[in-house]
Amino acid sequence: MKKRKILVLFMVLSLMLVGCDNSKSDNTTDSSGNIIENSNDSGSDDSESADVDLSNVEINEDDMFTNRDMETSYDEAESAIIQLNGNTATCSSNAVKIEGSTITITDEGTYILRGTLDDGMIIVNADESDKPQLVLDGVTINSSTSAPIYIFESDKVFITLAEGTTNTLSNGGVFEAIDESNIDSVIFSKQDLTINGTGSLVITSPAGHGIVSKDDLVLTGGNYEITTASHGIAANDSVRITNSNIVIAAGKDGIQAENSDDATLGFVYIASGTFNISAEGDGISGEAYMQIEDGTFDILTGGGSVNAAQHTSEDWGGFGGGQGGMGGQGGPGGQIPGNPGGRSMTGDSVT
Repeated sequence: MKKRKILVLFMVLSLMLVGCDNSKSDNTTDSSGNIIENSNDSGSDDSESADVDLSNVEINEDDMFTNRDMETSYDEAESAIIQLNGNTATCSSNAVKIEGSTITITDEGTYILRGTLDDGMIIVNADESDKPQLVLDGVTINSSTSAPIYIFESDKVFITLAEGTTNTLSNGGVFEAIDESNIDSVIFSKQDLTINGTGSLVITSPAGHGIVSKDDLVLTGGNYEITTASHGIAANDSVRITNSNIVIAAGKDGIQAENSDDATLGFVYIASGTFNISAEGDGISGEAYMQIEDGTFDILTGGGSVNAAQHTSEDWGGFGGGQGGMGGQGGPGGQIPGNPGGRSMTGDSVT
């Protein structure tokens, strides 16, 4: 069990994260160094307070990832096979409803998807207590007007990237309303979502985001290549990542967590992984707090929050000269080289 003490972060919640210089900066981090550990999870019910003291808060890594988040195995003999065939699909399971190129999963279980869907959707609309698993086994799915994968109802969904496969999901540049949800990403989940496995996932979203969860979004494995007009990876409650290789080109933030209703949510937790992010906004942005245990980071941003307040010393890591962000030399764990005191800052972002 891994426990780490979080540094105190006095955070003005209404402000947007650490500022960036207008010019692009090429920020690189390897796995040497200490830990970036900032938090504003106060454990208090007083969400109206602007300043939150978190000096006694501990993050337990076991609470960030469940055993089920890490589990990638499945029994094909006990699974339902969904064969995608261009403009339709076939499946023998009664829990899979097929109407043209719209495939709806209505029950808990494991569903293996294979083939190509030229213009369609995979929708999960199960019971609110169900936790279905979708195995992407070499699929190509495009939706010209919506999300190729839309998780409407369930308790939690697991998407597993099958070993040795490349899976491609894309939107055609338009998101049209199909219900009350504001679907605006290639993978759009109204529920908790975990993506795991060792395969690859390629996402193209010329009009919206890449992966969005309105609750918690967990990545515990896989190789990701995400190109989006807006955010690459985003969640309302939290983004939690370990053991993943992620390449993002984003028109807004690369990775973002933001929750305007609960000051203890909207956080980013990274245990490990490699991150190559090019973003017009912030590279990694956590409204509540961000904690990075380990990882390799290569981040290029195009301005970010240039007007945000910043409470650091002039020589804090690469922040000298009033620039925000990692400054190119951040490392695993909560402190940036050149910041031995682990000074606090307003907001929390890697830019």
